[in-house]
Amino acid sequence: MRQRRKSNEKAIFEAVTAFAGLFLFLWVFVPGFRQLVLVSLAFITAIGVVLLIIWMVYSVIKSEPPSATFKTFTSAPYQTEQPIHRKPPTVYVEELRPAKPAPELTISEKLRKIDWFQFEKLIELIYQHLGFKVKRLGGANADGGVDLIVESPTEKFVVQCKHWRKWSVGVRHIREFLGTMTDTKTAKGIFITLVGYSGEAKQLADKHGIQILNETDLIKMIEDAGLIYSKEISALFDDERKFCPKCEREMVLRTSRLKGNKFWGCSNYPRCRFILNIETE
Repeated sequence: MRQRRKSNEKAIFEAVTAFAGLFLFLWVFVPGFRQLVLVSLAFITAIGVVLLIIWMVYSVIKSEPPSATFKTFTSAPYQTEQPIHRKPPTVYVEELRPAKPAPELTISEKLRKIDWFQFEKLIELIYQHLGFKVKRLGGANADGGVDLIVESPTEKFVVQCKHWRKWSVGVRHIREFLGTMTDTKTAKGIFITLVGYSGEAKQLADKHGIQILNETDLIKMIEDAGLIYSKEISALFDDERKFCPKCEREMVLRTSRLKGNKFWGCSNYPRCRFILNIETE
């Protein structure tokens, strides 16, 4: 038995030696064999890398916990399943941010926003704060071309207010005002408007001692009277109501039955039938 084992070991050794010798001979003297061996080794290595990656992916997937959609059971065979208390879903409520306040209007914008009746009241308020005694004749009543009579211990003059947003004072308007001054026997007159005046109107006004004031002059008067931040002028500018120029009652917004257009009508109707068109107010 021992001799047979030795003979087998010797045969295996001789076979291995012969295979190694053959491999060495082919590696040295046959270049094609060398290339075939290298390609085979590269192919075996690539297959090994792929198998390693597949094994790693399988290990990761196998190690993940079971999905929450499957029920888990305890070892007790008849244990009653406990109710699952799920956390209520989080509801995100969008924060309501306060709207940005509207930008403050300039004095110029406020002057153009009010109506012509408020404009007359504003001029009256300015002269009162400048120390004058003021009598208002304007509105919708017949005033003979005079809106305000302004007096102080040393002087007296008449004022004409024109709340024109687009029209300029022309020669005709100065001539009409000059006739009013002659009728009232007043030597001094002031014509107040927003837009301005023509060159000819300015020349005629200077010739007869009439002073024309535009928007810039009016804003300076407001500042000189100390009204720029006063509660009185703020109340006048912020008042959204309309008052009847004829009877001083508050006006209401109405709609014409014939044309369907809106207008301001006196709340004292039918005793007072004065209306104020929105387009031309």
